[in-house]
Amino acid sequence: MPKKPRKKPVICLTSLTDCEGCLFAILDLGQRFFDLLKYFELGNFDLIEELPERPHYDIAIVEGTPITKENFKHLKELRKKSDLLISLGAYAHLGGIQQIKNWQNKDKRIYQVYKKIRGINNPDIKPIGKIVKVDFDIPQCPLNNEEFLRIMYQLKEGRMPRIVRRPVCYECQIRGYECLLQKDQPCLGPISIGGCEAICPGNSMYCEACRGTFPEADIKGLKKLIGKKEFDRVAQTYGALDEIEEVEKALKKK
Repeated sequence: MPKKPRKKPVICLTSLTDCEGCLFAILDLGQRFFDLLKYFELGNFDLIEELPERPHYDIAIVEGTPITKENFKHLKELRKKSDLLISLGAYAHLGGIQQIKNWQNKDKRIYQVYKKIRGINNPDIKPIGKIVKVDFDIPQCPLNNEEFLRIMYQLKEGRMPRIVRRPVCYECQIRGYECLLQKDQPCLGPISIGGCEAICPGNSMYCEACRGTFPEADIKGLKKLIGKKEFDRVAQTYGALDEIEEVEKALKKK
């Protein structure tokens, strides 16, 4: 008897509240993204077409942070019906730019943005891993679409992907870029997870840790070099400051 064709894993690419930049970066892969779909069945992709929700997804890939009640409901429902749930980009992974308001008086700030706030939710911003179990994070803002493609092919082979924990400085050095710290700029490259190909320092922009940090990082030393106030300002940009403070607390307990 002929073998039945192997069923393709069903994937969902969806967004909560964010700019959808990571989903656009995936579409920038062009034909290579559609080649990927030879191995996966596209159950939903909000940016292309909103399809009816399915009762089950093998892999749900979620961009953005939950702000509205609908966002929270959608995220929790996805977790229940997905075998793997993956955060996509800095918004989902760290909280993103919108998490900056957590470090300010958000109840006061909202009146500077909206004249009439009736019906507008104003919760603290949290990465989705603080709300539901996340199986894997694809970091960066926007994501490195080459890294995304590599991760998806690893999942296709049934392997859990892994992101190498080495700093952005490593990628700067092998590319021969100037060290921005030596030019008195508040670069977080020494404590930030690489994999971005040092795109910001390579364009004379200091690293703002949009890929997050790692336990082995010398946070204390970099904070002393830059100054706490400036360090905190830069680390707030994509939501990394919360993660950094958690790493520092864990180190104190050791």
